[in-house]
Amino acid sequence: LPTKRRGCSMAMEKIILLLAVLVPIRMAAARTDCPNVSLLGAVAACQKACGTKLMYNLCIRMMRQGHADMSPSHKERATAYAILAAHSAANSFDDTKLAASNQLSHNSSLSGQQRDAYEGCMNDYAPADSSIDRIADETLPSCRFTGLADEYTRVITSVEKCRDRLLTPTLVKTPLYPMVVADRNKAVLANMLGKLLGI
Repeated sequence: LPTKRRGCSMAMEKIILLLAVLVPIRMAAARTDCPNVSLLGAVAACQKACGTKLMYNLCIRMMRQGHADMSPSHKERATAYAILAAHSAANSFDDTKLAASNQLSHNSSLSGQQRDAYEGCMNDYAPADSSIDRIADETLPSCRFTGLADEYTRVITSVEKCRDRLLTPTLVKTPLYPMVVADRNKAVLANMLGKLLGI
């Protein structure tokens, strides 16, 4: 019986750990209740933050993928949506870096031009990565918004450096180019939702 109880206890610990890992980003964001930050619904946040249909649609898609409550009656602090957008951008950056790294490591048919551009993009993404992680994991959850606008600018300009490297007739046809463009749009969206905090 003691052995059986230990087995049950270990199984329960594993379940608790799994649930902790699977808690949506939104739940972590929702615990942040920064003072003097607007309380609004997810759709209203997208409407208020985004000035174009492209960005609005991206915002709504990001909210749904992040399991935000889209009902009109549900409201959260704008900080929650800013954190969600920052995490979304960070995850997208990781996918793009992995794709570039895999191409550099495993695609022997890459031209010299492609290899130089991909390596340059890996360097460009380094400051974008550090800034978006700091925004998502430190600055926003702590409600300390000083310097936040500069962090967002650093993220966007770093990704745009990579995009500009790929703006040649040959490189825009590579699989990396649309990924970088998507990253840039997600970085801009994160900035737009960040502006709802009054930065």
